[in-house]
Amino acid sequence: MKSLNKKIVLQAGLLLFTLVSFISCKKWLEEKPYSLYAAETYFTNVSEAKKSVLGAYEPLSNSYTYGFYSSLVFDIDSDLGQMDGTGFSNDNRTLAHYNFTPGHAYLANFWTTIYNGINRANLVIQKVPQMDLFQNGSDADKTELKRILGEAKFLRGLYYFDLVRFFGDVPFKLEPTQATDNMSIGKTDREVIYDQIIKDMLEAAQDIPWVSKITLDERISKGAVKGILARVYLGRGGYSLRQDGTMKRPANYKDYYAAALQQTKEIMESGEHSLNPSYETIFRNYCQLKLEPKESMFEVAFFNATGGNDNSGYIGTWNSPVCNPASSYGRANSFYKTLPIFQKSYAAADLRRDVAVATFQIDASNQIVQYTGSNDRLWAPGKWRRNWQNTSPKDLNNTDINWVLLRYADVLLMRAEAENEVNSGPNAAAYEAVNMVRRRGYGLSVTATSAVADIAAGLSKEQFLTMLQKERAFELCFEGFRKFDLTRWNIIGKTLRETEAALKAYRNNFPYIAGTYFRDNKHELYPIPTREIELDPKITQNPNY
Repeated sequence: MKSLNKKIVLQAGLLLFTLVSFISCKKWLEEKPYSLYAAETYFTNVSEAKKSVLGAYEPLSNSYTYGFYSSLVFDIDSDLGQMDGTGFSNDNRTLAHYNFTPGHAYLANFWTTIYNGINRANLVIQKVPQMDLFQNGSDADKTELKRILGEAKFLRGLYYFDLVRFFGDVPFKLEPTQATDNMSIGKTDREVIYDQIIKDMLEAAQDIPWVSKITLDERISKGAVKGILARVYLGRGGYSLRQDGTMKRPANYKDYYAAALQQTKEIMESGEHSLNPSYETIFRNYCQLKLEPKESMFEVAFFNATGGNDNSGYIGTWNSPVCNPASSYGRANSFYKTLPIFQKSYAAADLRRDVAVATFQIDASNQIVQYTGSNDRLWAPGKWRRNWQNTSPKDLNNTDINWVLLRYADVLLMRAEAENEVNSGPNAAAYEAVNMVRRRGYGLSVTATSAVADIAAGLSKEQFLTMLQKERAFELCFEGFRKFDLTRWNIIGKTLRETEAALKAYRNNFPYIAGTYFRDNKHELYPIPTREIELDPKITQNPNY
């Protein structure tokens, strides 16, 4: 079962501070503070410092971030799945289908919540080194405070990474907000922000322990820092939409692939993480609230004692097969739908297919009922299904299921991609990394060669990358980073249009519209929320909005 730290992480964010987005702080004096403690007098012992950093984790577990928006809306319409329905002007469907305006409320709420997290992390980064115990405490105190400071740096880096990958150049601030601050600061080039993200995460990795050295909970470990940092490096080395309206990658992009290679290699050589022998068990563990950090390296913690909205997620209801509310499992609305052509692209022997895609619904008597004929458009993700959750529902929509931000399988696939890029083609290490993932997917030993599961040798650099793009889909589908991958590879528009054409060929009235609505050199980024531009005239809108 999950550790009690889940409750502490989520309650700390509500207990300690009222921290408002620095972009929205022009109304600071109008806000009625509900804080129980003042930051100026709070950081007096290790326990208070720990609560402060747990409060900096809390914005991750908000419905405006990984409880709903950035897990189940921002990443949905791709070559793997889509949001069900066409929607209205300001709902989840229009955002998923690329049919939205800069005034969309989801974008504004996400933006504010992420900057709230940055502000909390900035406060910890400022205050912890000023504590007397940081310099003069016991060795145990110093070690824990260094870990806390490292966690805050990691979180600040993670929050800025989310902003950069979704919005590109954004306002940049490394100090906690004061009422007298100048709030009109404009945008900072993403390369400058990437420099700080990398600096923060490298420093964090120095003082955050490996998972075997810490209590089992949802706090970040050294291996997870390195894995997220590898993702950052691949993102920076990939393509992104620039302010001149073109897709570009840095001239020294290979340096970032080399850095990603180093981080993933260090994780693999540490022996701290490994693949769970069973792909299905990974997701049963999530549904049953079990932590298993050998494979699941970093999870966003969710918990609400009564099932209410605060710090709960829609994970396992919106992205589950339909479940009748009269069943003993509780309702699953299943707004997230998978694409039948994706399900059919798995090899017959690949066991991941029937875990990843549910071709059925659950009726009022708990029976599994298969969809037939054209109802294959109702297939849904199967990784977080209601009938695996093993508890009576506290709420029809909300669950306590954690959202995974990094699995060891992703580390292996990033290693393979980095090796292929750095060496201008796949080497033995690249093949072995991807084959380990595939062998597990076929239910085989990850260390034994397999004529069935292994990728045949002799691929060119381009062929290996194409294979890896598919393999990341088979392994990581619906886990929140497909559109990020397609964008950094500079194939997102092409892929959406090809997917729509393939679905129309599969069935001429198949309801998929993302390929029609997506515009190259525009939708690779979200627009800066309208209200942020109104508050800070120095902020310019992203291209073509």
